[in-house]
Amino acid sequence: MERRQQVVAALYRVVDAEGLDAASLPRIARELNATTGLLQKYFRSKDELLLFAQDQLAEELHANVREVLSREVSLKDRLHAALCAIGLVDDPARARVWLAFAARAAAKPVLLMLHVEGAQEIRELCRQVLEAAGRDGREAVALAALVDGVTVQRALEPDVMTAEVANQVIAGHLARIWGNE
Repeated sequence: MERRQQVVAALYRVVDAEGLDAASLPRIARELNATTGLLQKYFRSKDELLLFAQDQLAEELHANVREVLSREVSLKDRLHAALCAIGLVDDPARARVWLAFAARAAAKPVLLMLHVEGAQEIRELCRQVLEAAGRDGREAVALAALVDGVTVQRALEPDVMTAEVANQVIAGHLARIWGNE
């Protein structure tokens, strides 16, 4: 499993630097200082690697969200931290990888299914936290859309949508939902 994780890390580096189209098995092998044949021991095709890598990215995000939701702070602060984790606020390189996968998902049904499942989980998480705090759970759709926009801007314009600005954007929207509390 460790070698598969190394391959995925190399894929992420290639995608971040050169885009998803450049992420061929030979290019990833070069990134690892390995042979294409070695990669094919773990992944038979680029599509198989991309599916595994997208699943790994989703699991990484879920683990980060579980961690921040377990903190002993207010629901609002937990939701803020979870939205920042989902939006990859502190990791513009990973945001670029997420964006590349999201764009590819539009044309690949199996990747789209994974992307949609992840989006549904994010909306459900937001709804649960909002309702637990006595807020309108329907705001979950707006929060998910806000985070998607922050992630895209973080990926494409990290000098404009800095981590600080992203935090402020998310905090500002939550402040409107929470009102004067």
